[in-house]
Amino acid sequence: MPKCGKEPCRQWAMAGLCLAMFPTASMAGDEGILVDEVAAVVNRNVITRSEVVQEGVLVLVQRQGEAGLSRRMTPDFLGQVLDMLINQRILLDEALRMALSPVSGDERGRLLEGFKAKFVNAETYARFLFRHGLRENVIAEVLARHLMVERLKERKLRSLPEVNDDAVRRYYQKHLLQLGGKDLSLVAEAIRLKLMTQQREKLLSKWVWELRKRSEVKVLVDFTQASAVDG
Repeated sequence: MPKCGKEPCRQWAMAGLCLAMFPTASMAGDEGILVDEVAAVVNRNVITRSEVVQEGVLVLVQRQGEAGLSRRMTPDFLGQVLDMLINQRILLDEALRMALSPVSGDERGRLLEGFKAKFVNAETYARFLFRHGLRENVIAEVLARHLMVERLKERKLRSLPEVNDDAVRRYYQKHLLQLGGKDLSLVAEAIRLKLMTQQREKLLSKWVWELRKRSEVKVLVDFTQASAVDG
């Protein structure tokens, strides 16, 4: 993972940490209460610990619906969420550079309605918002960010060539036993889909790695040292 070894980035990270603190009238001197913690800084954009936990909750609902809220967010899971947020910040910078069209208000509305549909009824959705201190505009913003990143990825994948018949045939011949000796005509499309998926993942991974290498990234929180969090 690229690290920001530059002084401006270090100063920005410390400034972000200071902004996460505020003095209270009941406390003397320069003491304060830490209300949040800077988890990472990406190209001068701060990601806080609470953002990581909030994102984790929304990811669980998106993947598993309301049932996902019963899952405990492990340190490894939160670490993966932080890594995803870092990559998304980098990709959003790239989307801005490429002048990609923003997600419209109507699209945000549809995304939010789709998210709400993952709950049994309006009452459980309202309890979810209250429990996690979430507002609908915040959820819509997160969903719009995800959509923006996916659009950018799809744009990048336009340059990916189709899997040709020769590649399908070579895979078939190499994995004939694993395929149970089935005729090529019966498995060709499944092979083509698998090879295309592999190509997509390889291209996107390399692209994100290259963008991340050129970015200023400073990770300040190691979630593997933390305890699990309830969803």
